[in-house]
Amino acid sequence: MINTVLGPISEEELGITLMHEHIVVDIKGADREEREYTTEEVVEYVLPYLKEVKDKGCQTIVEATPLGLGRDLDVLIECSKKSGLNIITCTGAWDGGDVKGLSVPKIIKESEIDEIADIWTKEFEEGIEGAGIKPGYIKLALGDEGQIFPLQEKILRAGARTSKKTGMIIQCHIWEALSVPKAIKILEEENLPYDRFIWVHADGQMDMEKILELGKKGIWLQFDGIATTENYQKYIPALKKLEEENLIAQLLFGQDSGSFWVKPDDEEWPMRPYVRFFRDFVPYCMKEGIDEGLFKKVITENSRKALTIKK
Repeated sequence: MINTVLGPISEEELGITLMHEHIVVDIKGADREEREYTTEEVVEYVLPYLKEVKDKGCQTIVEATPLGLGRDLDVLIECSKKSGLNIITCTGAWDGGDVKGLSVPKIIKESEIDEIADIWTKEFEEGIEGAGIKPGYIKLALGDEGQIFPLQEKILRAGARTSKKTGMIIQCHIWEALSVPKAIKILEEENLPYDRFIWVHADGQMDMEKILELGKKGIWLQFDGIATTENYQKYIPALKKLEEENLIAQLLFGQDSGSFWVKPDDEEWPMRPYVRFFRDFVPYCMKEGIDEGLFKKVITENSRKALTIKK
């Protein structure tokens, strides 16, 4: 069973899955009471891009935006209904970059570890905000400044305890590879199985020493900067090395694509189309000698294995 915004589906219904995409991202900070957009406005803007990737065969999008960064159930429901895509939402908290807690809701900042785990577990068991919609995984972000700050350690420990209670996997944004071993040590202290953790942005710095070391432990390695770069060349030796080390079974693909941005007026963040993985990335890699079967395995079998609830 896998939770989507339109209700649970079987693992077989998941199909071709992109593991890290966005539909609304609000970078102005958590706890604002009013939205700066309407549901209709977002759907009108995003829907053509969703239909485009659906036409390429994609069946499921893992929407990687937790509460505080722009999670919006009304938008996700309408986008799923009108595009025909399964959309999976999350629980969790985002403290990536150098925003120092800007996107973490006040209730999470002020709560203790077990209290946070109870909040996130309640969303899984009873649904989010009384809407009956349940998260399919836990999204966290931390460690981007080369260390893990107290708030970030707190949400990481809470994520581990939530995962153990619910069986949901953790998707954890960590751009700075130096921070990943520190995060893994915390998870080991929490006795979380390695296969319940996804290193989001493992391709950010493409630190192959750490990628191989952690992949061999059983950590999931997510290559998901595909919509944010045109430097596809760096993926070719990495994919070949993962094949050589028999670690393709630990690999996941996403793009960090999208979205409708709520941002400061002086910043321009264009849409990153959801279709780039199928239209640009896979053909490029195949031309460079990567077998098409690798992609089929990762975006079907691996995604299904990672997202299946394990209790």
